[in-house]
Amino acid sequence: MSSTARNAGAIVLVVTALSAAAPVATPAMAADLVWEVENPFRFFRPHSAFALHEAAFKAVRGKSAAPGAAGALPADIVWRMERRLNDPDCRDRSTPDACAATKGPHYERSRLGWAAQTLSAICYESHTRPRRYPAQCERRYSWGSAKEDYVLPEAHTVKIAIGADGAAAGTGACVWTWQPRRGGKAETRTQACKEALTIARVPFSLDPALSGVSVSVKLPDGRVLSDPDVVVEDVFVVALGDSFASGESNPDRPVTFSPTRQMVYDPAVMREEQQARHKLAPGGYGLADFADRFDPKSLPRRRMADEEQGRLLRPASAEFVAAFEQRGAQWVSLDCHRSQYGYPVRVAIALALENRHRAVTFATFACSGAEVGEGLFLDMPAREDVRQPGGVKARAQLDALADLICRNGAVGRTLAASYTLPLYQRGSTQIAARRIDKTWCPPQARKRPIDLTLLSLGGNDVGFSALAAYAITENAGDLAPIVQWVGDQIRFGPDVARVYLDVLDERFRAMKDALRDGFGVEPARVVQTAYEPIQFDESGNVCGAQPTLGMDVHPRLRLGRARIEETAAFLKDFLARLQCISNGRRANCPAGLATGAGTGFHLVTEHQPKFTRRGMCARDPKAAERDGALMAMPRKSLVTDEFKPFSPSAMLPYAARWRLFRTPNDAFLIANTHREGISPFDILQPAYAALYSGAIHPSAEAHAIVADHVLPYARKVLERRPAPGSIEVRPTPENRQEGR
Repeated sequence: MSSTARNAGAIVLVVTALSAAAPVATPAMAADLVWEVENPFRFFRPHSAFALHEAAFKAVRGKSAAPGAAGALPADIVWRMERRLNDPDCRDRSTPDACAATKGPHYERSRLGWAAQTLSAICYESHTRPRRYPAQCERRYSWGSAKEDYVLPEAHTVKIAIGADGAAAGTGACVWTWQPRRGGKAETRTQACKEALTIARVPFSLDPALSGVSVSVKLPDGRVLSDPDVVVEDVFVVALGDSFASGESNPDRPVTFSPTRQMVYDPAVMREEQQARHKLAPGGYGLADFADRFDPKSLPRRRMADEEQGRLLRPASAEFVAAFEQRGAQWVSLDCHRSQYGYPVRVAIALALENRHRAVTFATFACSGAEVGEGLFLDMPAREDVRQPGGVKARAQLDALADLICRNGAVGRTLAASYTLPLYQRGSTQIAARRIDKTWCPPQARKRPIDLTLLSLGGNDVGFSALAAYAITENAGDLAPIVQWVGDQIRFGPDVARVYLDVLDERFRAMKDALRDGFGVEPARVVQTAYEPIQFDESGNVCGAQPTLGMDVHPRLRLGRARIEETAAFLKDFLARLQCISNGRRANCPAGLATGAGTGFHLVTEHQPKFTRRGMCARDPKAAERDGALMAMPRKSLVTDEFKPFSPSAMLPYAARWRLFRTPNDAFLIANTHREGISPFDILQPAYAALYSGAIHPSAEAHAIVADHVLPYARKVLERRPAPGSIEVRPTPENRQEGR
């Protein structure tokens, strides 16, 4: 082969590498030059974090997905990436123990999930009070690092190479020249033609005319190739809402458990040697007898530093409590149980992957337990870490967003507005209208418009968590001490929820107005997801045939089919109301809804059929008996001293499962949230750990499925954005009439 042919082949390889992640809807590229944004997902600081997803994307997109081919990506691209990233590295995945016994070199890393690898690489201050996005984030590139305004960057890094039309450039060096399109000094670099050029800082402005660079390259044979419009499209994506958006039940780094030690949830049992001799009969805890004899109060214990050091801490000691808390689950934001597995994060990453001329600036404020009142408009109780100064409350999402986009932060919020919301104490049917005053950042003081808003909201407004507790417990007395811990009613039935449903439209009207007044977000730029059905087994029947399936973490948790059917009937009405609130012109909608013709939000419902046979009690139809057995809580046999049905140390939090929702057992073994300020051995801690760790919430795999169905809506919203620099005329808070 001639040297010219070899160099031509090398150039083609560079082009292939740069274009392999080309988008579904990439803008038309110059035939002679190809380019892509380096480290385009701006939530990640180093490119290595994005590279994990980039590699998975390239591996699963399929041969038919030619660069730039419209509609070429598989419809389930995010789900495919999820499986690529989170399938455990082992030969036999039939059981957790079998996987551990056949593990590969990347077993432990893959077992903990991809987000554990990127948690330390994000632009978010997880340990400040309040937790927040930084005003500036230092991001790393192949050429070095740069401190960037997190909301509105001044520049992006771009890599550009000679395209296929210039593949016969031959040997030798190419001379590259580039200059900002808005004017300024031109730069020149001479390098081997086969190498891609890195332009460290390509200017960015909200006005495309002031963005980008013009680039040309002189080949050894004297030809000149050029692209006058290397312009990065930077989109701002914001997520708001509740636990179905935050990623609840899917911590970025799940808890790991001891292979040998256990935790006895009985404050009277306070020494490890007593635990080993503890022989309490199962019937004393209200459980049926076990064939292999287990102590039902004994459950898996977190793998702690003392075990790794060959020591044994006294359970009653402060040192034990500190070591126990140190090994809790890790989240992007502990106060909200917000993680990278939430579907909005997956949508935003996919938007960056599918169009490599695009960068994505992303911020999610979704918080577990949030509703329109407490959550969006008002501060809400934090999920964890409440003993730290400033840790009792999680910041109101609209306030946190307003501070982020305002050029002068909170000081610049001078635009006053008022909203009337129906508020109530959870569990009470007494509803009172309350005026809530807010201050927003004036339009001229906002750093930029929000291009896309992802929203999941309404479930907590009608009492989703209380309805879930109603479905899995037989009476309120079973949870009475937990009610005292959290200071709220955590269990009530559909009769109470229907009272809240009647005022849900008023809350949504206030939210729609606030998005417009405070952020300039028009309804057509909001994509809202409807909730997935939770209640069906693998046959499509309502759960409850096996009342304790996945629930034996605590004896008071028990699926009741009649209660589930009652709750499911309400949820059907709730989902229908959400559709009416979104589009009031639908048939059979109540008259006089506060949203009138509807919020105008895009409501995503297409994902719901994927869940109708994969609810919280669903077993794998191909191995129902085995899958059902593995849904039991691992406990040590008093006969063999081994954990059964599998070792908790081999738990696979993010492996593929048929069920797409976390059971209480799953929640205990993945997030293991314990109530702070009381004994970690309290007998109700297992129930608290199950309920407040995300039981009956979507798994990471489920979030990926939801993301795949949100993506088409997100693409359409971005395609229909207003022209840069255009002025939208909208009512101001002062002249907007109440009720619009």
